[in-house]
Amino acid sequence: MMRRLTRHLFPARFPRHRGEDGFALAAVMVSSTVLTLLAVAIVAYGVGSQSISRHDQDWNGSLSAAEAGIDDYLFRLNENGNYWQYSATNLPTDGNLAFSSWEYVSGGNTSSQFHYSADTSTMAVDGRIRLTSTGRVNNTRRTVSVTLRRRSFLDYLYFTDYETVDPALYTGTPFTAAQAQTYCAKYYYGGFGNQRDEASTSDFTGDDDSNGQYCSDITFISADTINGPMHTNDAFMVCGTPHFNGATSTAWTGANGQRWRDNCPTSHPVFANAGDPRLLAPLTMPPSNSSIKAETAAGKGGCLYTGPTRIILNSNGTMTVKSPFSKQTNNTNCPLNGTSGPLPSNGVIFVQNVPSTTGDPNYTSGCPYSVNGRAHPLGMPIANDITTYGCRNGDAFIEGTLKGQLTVATDNTIVETWQLQYANGVNGSDLLGLVANNFVEIYHPVSCTSGQTSSCNLNANFPGETARNATFNDPYLYAAALSVNHSIRVQNWAIGSPLGGFHVRGVLAQRYRGPVGTNSSGVITSGYTKDYVYDQRLHYLAPPKFLDPVASQWGQNTWAEVKTPSGLPS
Repeated sequence: MMRRLTRHLFPARFPRHRGEDGFALAAVMVSSTVLTLLAVAIVAYGVGSQSISRHDQDWNGSLSAAEAGIDDYLFRLNENGNYWQYSATNLPTDGNLAFSSWEYVSGGNTSSQFHYSADTSTMAVDGRIRLTSTGRVNNTRRTVSVTLRRRSFLDYLYFTDYETVDPALYTGTPFTAAQAQTYCAKYYYGGFGNQRDEASTSDFTGDDDSNGQYCSDITFISADTINGPMHTNDAFMVCGTPHFNGATSTAWTGANGQRWRDNCPTSHPVFANAGDPRLLAPLTMPPSNSSIKAETAAGKGGCLYTGPTRIILNSNGTMTVKSPFSKQTNNTNCPLNGTSGPLPSNGVIFVQNVPSTTGDPNYTSGCPYSVNGRAHPLGMPIANDITTYGCRNGDAFIEGTLKGQLTVATDNTIVETWQLQYANGVNGSDLLGLVANNFVEIYHPVSCTSGQTSSCNLNANFPGETARNATFNDPYLYAAALSVNHSIRVQNWAIGSPLGGFHVRGVLAQRYRGPVGTNSSGVITSGYTKDYVYDQRLHYLAPPKFLDPVASQWGQNTWAEVKTPSGLPS
């Protein structure tokens, strides 16, 4: 019984086929070899990719280190306005090693370092510093070249200090010019007693808005397009759907979640960048353009003209000038009396008021001129024009095609009398600056047979010119224009039919918003619509001796990665 049970528990073995043991062994050996080779390959790949990853990290890290160098230099420059004077041969006293050796990137233990050098050779010309910063991590180096410039009026296609009509333009209704200077030469957001007189608000003790006694603010309307960066120190107003096709900013903190004011029930301005208008610090206007006048001193190369001066820019790089009051221009080759000559050697023209000091070489008593029946050396204004001009004012009347670089500045006003353009467009090197202590104006003479606007006719002919038999339709202004104390405006903007667009290719910077037309519910009814396009070259170029804001911060203007220079410290 026991034997039978045991036989069932341990059944007999099945017979094997011949050669089966050898095949299994070979299969095991092949599999083991493949797995071993795969493991070796994985380890080799891991070891090899470790160096590649290390190189990638160093490559990216060295660029970050170069940019950290730029940030470091900007911080030191904004802390100390004279920091630009330091170099490898004139080391700073703050222990900064970046000029002569390598400085570690701040932020704890790191192998990232930077070295930089600053080229300040053109600061006196264009106000720029060219900084070259090299970052290194281990044996990897990358270099960035940037231009640095103080935040400038040239950074913006459109800049205004106050978003209100110039107090000088008020005529007694609702304020005189003196009253408007008191009530309107203020920011919208100044606070009780320190803000301008606005409709439907109590802006100061005893404020009364009856009979329209409040300041007039200017509005961007649906027909307006701003093709470039814009900044205002004030709060700007819109009606409808104006387009802001560049970075837009304001120094107003805003209200109800927006940093613009609605002058219509439901305006929808269109901004190119999400979050615009951004909040930025204000830019402060300089008090005058006297620093430009200094460039016409004897030996400086600029041309000083006196009293009303007519300037025609010629496409061959010359200018034709008529300036009857001018006796001494301070430098040679400055054309006079309707003659033509080269642009001034330093690119600067200044037109001054007729001096009142008898000992001044350009002194003239009174106004000894009668041209076209007007007591004005250029015969201004034309017949029946309601515009007025001072006989002894430092006014420049300018038009033409510029070939070269030039800045025209005046004690008083600059008037664009016909098209102002560049010989090579905005893709060449031609560049014009217009800097008036008072107004920059677009010529828009009108004659009126009565006190009613409907009786006024338009006439754009200039004395001494061939009659154009046309009004100044669609004026083009290729320039960086700055009104230091007043506005950029169209003469008699509220009279006559619409004349197309005011086409700017450059910069408009002004203390007060200058009117260029009138509108009804966002539709132009007189003057011009705005067609403003930023001249991108002004990111890195500037007209000769153009004015800067007061005490603005330095910032990065252009950026480019370049080949790492030789001769760097080890």
